Amino acid sequence: MIKNKNNNKKIIIFTPYYNPEPFPINNFIEELAGRKEIEEVKIITSLPNYRNYKFYDGFNFLGPYKQRNGNINITRLPIIPRTSNSGISIFLFYISFFFSSSIFLFFFSLFNRNKYDHILTFCGSPVFVGYIGFLASKILNTQSSQWVQDIWPEAIETTVGIKNNTLKNIVLKLQNYMWNLCDILFCESKSLTNYLNNFNKNFKVITLYNPIRDEGSLNYSESKLLKKKTEFSYIGNMGSAQNIDMIVRCFTKANLENSILNMCGDGSLLTELSKKYAQDNIKWHGWLSGDDLKKIYSSSDFFILSLKSIGRQGLIIPSKVQSYFMNRKPIICISSGAPKDLIEEINAGVTCDEINNNTTIQMYKKALQLSEKDRMIMGDNSYQYYLKHFTKKSIVNIFLNSIK
Repeated sequence: MIKNKNNNKKIIIFTPYYNPEPFPINNFIEELAGRKEIEEVKIITSLPNYRNYKFYDGFNFLGPYKQRNGNINITRLPIIPRTSNSGISIFLFYISFFFSSSIFLFFFSLFNRNKYDHILTFCGSPVFVGYIGFLASKILNTQSSQWVQDIWPEAIETTVGIKNNTLKNIVLKLQNYMWNLCDILFCESKSLTNYLNNFNKNFKVITLYNPIRDEGSLNYSESKLLKKKTEFSYIGNMGSAQNIDMIVRCFTKANLENSILNMCGDGSLLTELSKKYAQDNIKWHGWLSGDDLKKIYSSSDFFILSLKSIGRQGLIIPSKVQSYFMNRKPIICISSGAPKDLIEEINAGVTCDEINNNTTIQMYKKALQLSEKDRMIMGDNSYQYYLKHFTKKSIVNIFLNSIK
């Protein structure tokens, strides 16, 4: 739906998270804004607070609420920041973002009707922001899409452990109904695309992988540093959905000689497990970024991918896969569903048919038995897949071709 006489597009991105918060939507927006056919990218988001347990430096309840960077026009909305990983803190952030974004988008849409060509809603948790994006599109009179990042109730079942079947059923129906309320559904895995194509054939469903968060990768070299120890590295969230206890427990039980386990990230289990497994061969790094994170990528011999997949959550590919693929190391996949299928499809690491202590221990041992040639092949397979599917250039190309 083109409204500009010069055919240049004005795009709205509605997302709970945006730079400086570390999400893949940042690179997508950067690449999109740099295209010659884009006149403006309007970002509607929250004041940044993710994993910081307060507002980021330079932000507070007084703003800044408006920023501009070239043709990227940012509106930040007041929210209650997440001050911890507790359920109540997360809920307060969710509900405050719903409230402020609903009010803002209603009036913004009224005053900007027929001025924009597309609104894309980035549906990470809370996923129900898709409803707000859809209502805004109707007032704006523009094409709309949702970029599915999470699936409820499965996602919140793995994190907060909801047990009430009535509540889960209500959330399930709300999620399913929301998917019908847009022109295009973008899915971040082929498995999710196939599922939603079967779910309802009345809307357009397109695979749109998440771009990598940081394309400033290592200067990869075939020559290895002289190391005495093999390094296994987990990088990501440390919550109940990631089997963190199993990763560490099985590494310890495997009794691997001359091996180190790097645990990099933050989450509800970090403090508890770092005290429980206070061993010399297990390094608890906490949340890393920039050069500190690149050092871990560079020194690692194997990456660990772990995710509890309840129901349809197995259709989601965690964003860390893109970074793992870019950095060319074999992956130990303690997960089922779409991540396992992809790693097996391209021969990018070690997988298992059942997720338990014994199979996880065996995967650690199998990884050490791989020849240097096999490791190089697996790493190159993942890197080639990254170049073809995960770069921000290829992803923005798909998006622009889809909204024509």
